[in-house]
This record gives sequence, structure tokens and C-alpha cells, in this order.
Amino acid sequence: MMLLSIIVPVYNVEKYLVRCLDSLLRQGLKESEYEIICVNDGSPDNSASILAEYEIKYPNLFKVITQENKGLGAARNTGMAVAQGEYITFVDSDDYVIDNAYRFIYDQFCRDKRPDVVVYDNQWIYTNGSTLIDPDAKPEGKVMFEGNGAEAYNQYPMVCVWSKFYKRSFLQQHNIWSKVVVCQDELFNFDVFQNQPYTLIVNCRIYRYEQGNETSIQRTANKKSILVHLEQLFDNITIMTDYLQAGNTVIAPAAKRNINNFLNVYHRKILKTYIPWSLWRHYRKKMDALPTFHAQLKGSCRVARTVGWLQEMSGRSYIIYSIVCFLRIFVFTKCIKPLMIKKAK
Repeated sequence: MMLLSIIVPVYNVEKYLVRCLDSLLRQGLKESEYEIICVNDGSPDNSASILAEYEIKYPNLFKVITQENKGLGAARNTGMAVAQGEYITFVDSDDYVIDNAYRFIYDQFCRDKRPDVVVYDNQWIYTNGSTLIDPDAKPEGKVMFEGNGAEAYNQYPMVCVWSKFYKRSFLQQHNIWSKVVVCQDELFNFDVFQNQPYTLIVNCRIYRYEQGNETSIQRTANKKSILVHLEQLFDNITIMTDYLQAGNTVIAPAAKRNINNFLNVYHRKILKTYIPWSLWRHYRKKMDALPTFHAQLKGSCRVARTVGWLQEMSGRSYIIYSIVCFLRIFVFTKCIKPLMIKKAK
């Protein structure tokens, strides 16, 4: 029986890819019990050659799909479309999973209870792409929450898709796919948890989340892509606002939290590049037009502060933005952050 499908989107990660794939070979699962679906999303580096080697060496385990560059969400959807496992999980190709972790998760939490979602933990790492920070780490942990996933999702942010097992039949039943936009993880999990899945949250820190990859799309996005992301963030906020205005209450607190998160991402995006006054005014008008500013969110102090700041996108705040943008791009990113990463290693 195929227990697990591991979906690995691949783009510009040749330095990290071998570490990732090797870790997935050490999960304590038989070849007949799982599959590793690697989606080469038009990667411009040597990742395709690395994937070809693994597919030849492990033909019964690795499935490599190559497509034109469409983005992370589209690559995940490509993998989901061909997955055969009882459960689906995602791994970013610059990250890795400790040995025997997936065997432990399945045996301890999936085999008998058959939850719709299992949520586990991660650890941030800064490495050179080959280092295993704790090669002898063993999976361990216990259930911290069991029940209606919507209740837990309202209380705790559960953003990333790579820290979860999803029952494939549950995703199919509710027609859940990744959105091809910025912050697709939040939208994917929003779709999952609004359908009230039977969920287990376990304190197993098995996933290693790489922070030192300077070629990551999150770190290398150019001005053009950032402007696209800003437009998509407005669309994301609209999705959450429509949910609230329709009178839905199942995960209303989570919808409000997501709006706040999207607004915070907006801040980070505009600070990653310099936008001229004309665009600043354009985004101000779009923000003013959002119904979010006029209802629903007054109960959240964080949201109120964020919304209030954005509504004050005046000439004075633009000057402040310009100064902060300079400090972030040229002082922090180019000078301070490299020293932080070097020290963390």
C-alpha cells in the first residue's frame, strides 16, 4: 500500500538538492510504501541533472516531472495531480527531514487514527547546503491536540504546508489545490481548515527549514515580481474579506489573522524594493477601497495598527518609507544580515 507521497518542487537549488533528496531516502519507509515526486519547475541550474541521476538510480521511488517555470504553487499542484499515497506532504528542496521521521509520523499518528491532517514542528537552520546540523537526531514526540482542526487553526497560526501530512482523499473531496500566488501556503491551509478536518498536532521537530539560501525565491525576487506580489496580496485580502462578509464563522478569527499577515507581508515587500511616489499613491487608493478598512477587524489591535499605518500613506509617510527602505536594502541586507548568517554558521 502506498502510504505517502512526498512532493518536492525544485527551482535553482543545486547546492541543497542532494542533501534534501538523500534525507528522503532515509525515512524508514519501504520503496513500495512511498514515492518522491520531484517537479523541476524550469530550474536554470544543474538541478535537472541531479534529479535525473536519482530517477535512474531509484526508478521505483523517484518520479521526476519537468515543466516550464510556473511558480511554487503550480509545481505543487503538478505533484498533487499524480500523487498516489494515502497521505501527501511537501518538502522544499533546500530543506531536509531528519532520519526515520516520516515512518515515525505515520506509525505513531496515522496508522490507527487516520486523521485528515497531522501537524508537526520544524527547526530553522543556517547552513552551507551540505551540513546536517544534528545527524543523529531521532524523531520523538506526542499528541498535543486532537480534534476539529478549525478550532486549532483559529488559535494557532499553521502556515506552512511542509510541516503537515494531508490525507489525499480529504484534499480530493474538498477540491483543494494550491493557489498560484504569493502566500499560497496560507490560502491552501485556509481551504483545508475551513472544512474542519480531524487534526492531530504533535510536538515532533523533524523538519529542518533552511534560512541561509540566498538563491531562494523569497530572497531574490526582483522589482517586477515584487510588484506582481503586491497586486496578489490585495487579491488574497479580498478572499479573506469575502469570507467574513458572507457571514462565515467557522474560521473567522483565522481569516482576520490572515488579513493581518498579508498586510505585514505587504510591508516587507515594499521595503524590499523602492517604489516611486506615483505607485505609492496607487496602492494607497487600493487600500482605501478595501472593505477591510471599514468593518470586521476593529477587534484586533495588531490589525488596527497595521491598517491605520497604511491609511496614513501620505507624503510624510512616504518620506519615512524612503528612509526605511534605504536602511533595509543597503544597510541591513547588504551589511548586517551577511554577518548574522556568518555568525549563525
